[in-house]
Amino acid sequence: MRILAVSHLFPNLKEARYGIFVARQLCEIRRLGAEITVMVPRVWCPGVLRHFEKWKNLDHKCPLCRFEGIETFSVPYLRPPGNFYNRWSGLAAFRAMKSKAHELHKSEKFDVIYATDFFPDGDAAARLARYLKIPTACLSIGVDVNITAHSSGNIYKHFVRTAKALDGTLACGQSVADRIKAVTGENPLCVYGVLDLDEFSPAPDKIPARKELDLPPDKTIALYAGYLTRRKGVYELLETINRVRKTCPDILLVMCGAGPEEKGLRTAIREMSLDNIVRMTGDIEPERMNKWMQASDLFVLASHTEGMPNVVTEAMACGLPVVATAVGGLPAAVGDCGGAILVPPGNIDEMEKAIVKLIKDNQLRINMGIAARKRAEEQFGGKRNARLILDYLQKIAKENKAKLKG
Repeated sequence: MRILAVSHLFPNLKEARYGIFVARQLCEIRRLGAEITVMVPRVWCPGVLRHFEKWKNLDHKCPLCRFEGIETFSVPYLRPPGNFYNRWSGLAAFRAMKSKAHELHKSEKFDVIYATDFFPDGDAAARLARYLKIPTACLSIGVDVNITAHSSGNIYKHFVRTAKALDGTLACGQSVADRIKAVTGENPLCVYGVLDLDEFSPAPDKIPARKELDLPPDKTIALYAGYLTRRKGVYELLETINRVRKTCPDILLVMCGAGPEEKGLRTAIREMSLDNIVRMTGDIEPERMNKWMQASDLFVLASHTEGMPNVVTEAMACGLPVVATAVGGLPAAVGDCGGAILVPPGNIDEMEKAIVKLIKDNQLRINMGIAARKRAEEQFGGKRNARLILDYLQKIAKENKAKLKG
């Protein structure tokens, strides 16, 4: 089967973790026998505008990361920053991609187009599908359906049109699937991240990993990994840890990641006198993220909203008990497994209680870690989920062929 993947979420040499879950997913699908070509729409930014905050991180010329057996094409397109322009971002990406897509399709025909994220990928893919006369499906990662689609009435109408134009939909988490079904009347395939359960696995002893990462051997380490932005609840997490340290002085919060709030967080850490309690690492190479998890005692996430965060599945695969907010796909995916404690978003009191409970009860941490790994093996494994996705895409392609013959 030949798949044309469309995803602006794809790692590049500056941001190796950006869209790494998409790259891993496609690599696993390729191992199952599919041929995959990826077109990566990237916002083109005139050099003079890179002095402005909204534009400074855009660099469409930065080379994409290479993955064995997967051909990639970086496609620049012009789109001003801000949610207002999401209505037209898919159209702009389509216009930038269509010539190359037609050339590739003419050389050797694709069976299906597979997009990740409705904005701009799903919209662009639906237009490409009509242009090339092949079926298409889009995976919602959560933020697109839960947040972007509701940023204005016009954006929501555009999301509805895109969803109905697709031949199939996939969703990271049941809550996202439910929202798509409410629009299309069809059940999306609910599928989680494609995870390497050998790479992300529990360590029999945390000390070697801590020594390698220069982490103290005698602290209880709570790990956060993700984009440093307000919607991730990073300031609420700092306030929570500030309270936790009063009863658990050996706590150390490690924050892995970068983002627009990095400077503000460093200022808050100084003002709250958390310099010895919180360590910020900056971006971590994807291939080393498992080490930080294997060195930690628990994983924490205080997001205001989510789809189904891939980092939670990685942490659980490493045998970490999770304390997270009950948002997005988390309640359906991990709420009943015994490996996670979910609290209401924004409720610092409940998050504090959950973290303190875990720190003070070593046996509870062990039991929850075992349950977390079990859930990862049952639902988050790479081979299982890649097979589900590929079977779904093959079904769409087969139905399209039957429709054309009929």
